[in-house]
Amino acid sequence: MSKDIGNACTECGCDTSFGHGNFVDRIPSDNGEVSGYLCAGCQCVECDKCGASTLEYETTAFGDIWCSDCL
Repeated sequence: MSKDIGNACTECGCDTSFGHGNFVDRIPSDNGEVSGYLCAGCQCVECDKCGASTLEYETTAFGDIWCSDCL
């Protein structure tokens, strides 16, 4: 059973509550040890083509992650 940490990010610990800037793009998260939310920064992945960190991406037929700019 994981410990509920409320509005804190389960990865970096930043506050994702309303009014703190990370509320809009947060998603529920449970990593097995703690449950709370995942902030936008911790959700980002790196584009395999340009190396940019992005929330909006697609996966190519070969399994590469490409950001919306590279598509």
